[in-house]
Amino acid sequence: MSLSSPGALSYVGRVTGITGVPGYLDTVTVAAAMTASGAVSPDAELVAATAQPVGIGAMADTFRLSLRWHRRGSGPRSVIAKLPTVDEAAARTAASLGAYEREVRFYRELAKRTDVSVPRFYGTFEHNGAPALLLEDLTHMVPGDQFRDVATDTLRRLREQLARLQAPFWADRELAGADWLHRRQGVPIPDIAERMRRSWVEVGRELTADFPTALREQIERFTRHAETWAMSLGGPFSLSHHDYRVDNMLFDPADPARVVVLDWQTVGWGAPMFDVAYLLATSVGPERRRAVERVEIARHVDDLAARGVAWSFEEAWQAYRHASFATLLMLVPPICTVKRSDRTDVMYRRLLRHGAQMALDLRADEFLANQL
Repeated sequence: MSLSSPGALSYVGRVTGITGVPGYLDTVTVAAAMTASGAVSPDAELVAATAQPVGIGAMADTFRLSLRWHRRGSGPRSVIAKLPTVDEAAARTAASLGAYEREVRFYRELAKRTDVSVPRFYGTFEHNGAPALLLEDLTHMVPGDQFRDVATDTLRRLREQLARLQAPFWADRELAGADWLHRRQGVPIPDIAERMRRSWVEVGRELTADFPTALREQIERFTRHAETWAMSLGGPFSLSHHDYRVDNMLFDPADPARVVVLDWQTVGWGAPMFDVAYLLATSVGPERRRAVERVEIARHVDDLAARGVAWSFEEAWQAYRHASFATLLMLVPPICTVKRSDRTDVMYRRLLRHGAQMALDLRADEFLANQL
C-alpha cells in the first residue's frame, strides 16, 4: 500500500524550496499533501514557507513550518512537519519496525474513527525515502513532565482518553488481522529475552543498586520471564498506544481540561489494561496510585460502558493486575541502548521503581507462577 500523497500528481503551483530541513523539501510537496488530505482546497497556492526545528525525537525530527498562501486564509498559517530522523541507525530501526508507515496509517485511517484527542492531520508525503507527516501546530501547548506526579484530575482525563481510544475498536475482528499494527502482547516478541537479560546485566543493576532488595528482585524475576508473560496476555483486545505516558502528551495552559496525545509510531493491537497500567505506574507515585487505582479502573469500566462496551469490574481489575508489568516491559530493554545522561538516568530510576512497586503491590507474580 502506497503512503505517498496522490495530490502530488495534480497540484500545480510555484516551486519554492524550504530551507532549514534535512534533505530537499519544497512548497509544492507540502501544498500537494495538504490538498490530498482535504486540509486545503485544490486552488490554494502556497507561495513560501520557512522551517524552524521544534523537537528531535528518537525516530523522527519535527519542524514548525510557517506558511504563506497566495490568498490569505487559504490554509493554516503554520503546521508541524514530522520527518524521518537524520540519524541513520535510528532511521534504519524505525524503518525495520514500520514506525513511520504505522503512524501515517493511524492518522489517515484510524484517528477519524475515534474521538481521542490528537493533532489534526494535514497530510503525508515521502521525504528521504520514508513517509513524513504534516500535523496541526500545537507549539502553544506544553509537553508533560515525566519527572513530576500529575494531579488526580489530570490522571483521570488521561485515562478517560484511553476509553475513547479503545471503545470504537473493541474486539474488532478486521483490525485484529491488520498486520501493520504493532504487537507486544499475546504474541512472541523477537529477541525480548536476550534484550531483557543484556539490559539488566549491563545497566539495570547499576541504575537500581540502591533500590530496596524486594524491588530489585521483582525486576530481576520479570526479566527472566518477560517473553512468556507478554504472550500470556489475552483478550479482549483493542487499539493500544503502547507508550502512553505524560511526556507523549501536550497540555494547554489556557485550557487545563485539554490534553492532546502524540507519538503513534507504536500504535498496535493489545490488552486494554496495558496502557492503563503503564499510565498509572508512570504518572504518579506508588502511594497515590494505590489510593486511586481501584476507583480509576471502575471509572474506566463505566466510561467503556457509556460507549457500548460491556466489561465487568472484576474482569477489568484482573486484567489490570495482569498488565501491571507493562512499565518493566517497556523500560528495561532500552536502558542499555539509549544515550545515557543524568536526566535519563533519573527518569529510568523513577519509573523502574514505580513499575516494580506496582507489580509487588498487585501481587502480579501470580501471572508468572507457571514460569517461576
